[in-house]
This record gives sequence, C-alpha cells and structure tokens, in this order.
Amino acid sequence: MSERDTRTHEVTFCSRVKSWADALFAQHPEWPFRRAEIEESKAIKRKRSDLRIHGDAGKLILAGEVKMPGTLEGRSPYNPDLVEDRRALDLAVFELLVVADAKEREALCDELYRETAAYFRQIRMVEIQKQEQRTRAEGREFRTDELAADLWDPLTDDEKQPLGQWLAAQTTGGKSFAIPEGHASLPDANDFLDPNTVFFRQSTGGKAKPQRLPLPSRSHAETIFMLAQPGLHGSVRLPETENAARDLQQQLDARLAGIAEKADHLARSRTSDERKAADLAGLL
Repeated sequence: MSERDTRTHEVTFCSRVKSWADALFAQHPEWPFRRAEIEESKAIKRKRSDLRIHGDAGKLILAGEVKMPGTLEGRSPYNPDLVEDRRALDLAVFELLVVADAKEREALCDELYRETAAYFRQIRMVEIQKQEQRTRAEGREFRTDELAADLWDPLTDDEKQPLGQWLAAQTTGGKSFAIPEGHASLPDANDFLDPNTVFFRQSTGGKAKPQRLPLPSRSHAETIFMLAQPGLHGSVRLPETENAARDLQQQLDARLAGIAEKADHLARSRTSDERKAADLAGLL
C-alpha cells in the first residue's frame, strides 16, 4: 500500500471515529468531552494524522495517533519510527501542561514509560498466576463429597425426599415400631424360632447381646430389615395387617432399587474408578 493510500485509509477511519464520538458526546452532555477533531501536524520525519478530543473552552483532553493494522508501521508498537514519534508527541503534551524545562520533560517521559511498563508487567504476572492456578485446579481430582454435591442439586424433590418422610406419607394409621441403632440381621424365613424377629447388634467392643425386635409378620420383619440397611432408626409406622405390610414392602423395595440404580448411573457418569463410583453411589 502506497503512503498516500495508507494516509487516506487512516483519515477515513479517523473521520468515522469522529462521527461516532461527536454523536456520543451530544447524547451525554454530562461527559467532559465536547467535540472530536482530526488534525494533521508535522512530526519529526513525516506527517501524522491525529484524532483529538476537546473539552470545554477548547481544552485538549486526549490526542491519539492512528496506525492501521496491515501496514508496515502498524504491525508493531515497537517500530523505531513510531517510538520516536510517540516520544515527541508525549514531550509536546508535557509542554502543553506547562512543563517549560526540556530536561524535566525528558525525565517525565522516562518516568512515564517506566511506570507504564511496570504496570503492564504486573498485569501480565497476575494473568500468568491465575492461569497456573486454573491449570492446577483442572488437574486436581474432585473429592467424592464434591461429586456427590454436584449430582445432588439436579435431583427432583421426590428423589431427595428422606426415606422416613416417604414412609410416613405411605402409611395412615397403623402401628408404631422403634428401630434400634446397630447392624441389623434377619433370620431365614424357615427359622423355627424367630422368623419374624430382626436382631440389632451394636459395635461397642467386646461381646454384646443383640437387641431383639419381634414383629407381627414376616412382611413386617422384612420391611424393618430393609429400612435398617441404609441406616434408618427411630420410630416408624407400619400397617397393622400382613397384606398391607407386604404391599408397603414391595413399594419400598421398588423405591430403594430405583434409587440405587440411578445413584450408580450418576456416579459412573462422573468417574470411571469402580471404587470411587461405589463410594459416590453409596453417599448419594
């Protein structure tokens, strides 16, 4: 691109920016800006197109030099001619700010460039530190409780309902039973002595006699045993008749199986580690 074409391109761009800026200044009289101008002036080695913004009483607030991408001079801000021209412009600004001594203007320019370089260097250091922190965070494996919390939130209210609350909603009337704490065991259905009794053994150290909970029927016993497996203890209400208890047992079995299947599916969607998936499913 010839020098003349480049200059025309820059002036066209500045003209558009001037139109946009003037329209914005008119819409926002509370801003300190009043008008934008395109000014051509003599730099050290060549003409320069500046976009200048003025405030009240024609006060110069901002002066910017335009160098379009795709041109030789616009490829890098460290172009020697641009650096030299930039310093000449900055010295002129200090002169406009009534810094009369030339040596003082030079010193102010040096200080300005040092502080600017330090500022952007600090910004870059912070960006690098944040990037390293993100990299370490992305490389860290999530804990089981973190994965469980991530899977818990999208569940429905029905799926989140505690087992005790669900059980209470299924039974009206009936009889109350107190499930003890401890490890539950249920004899075989063909046991001659206690087929309808659930035994609870607490881990207290030494030999402890298991606590017996006799139930009205085998269906009652199997229901209490199922409720004790996930750790439910305390008072629960079950239907009085064996048929109603059997129906409740079937509903409970279907609910627990559905919960276990979904928990396993969700756990495996977050980890391929079999042990971790089992722990995550159990926590859910």
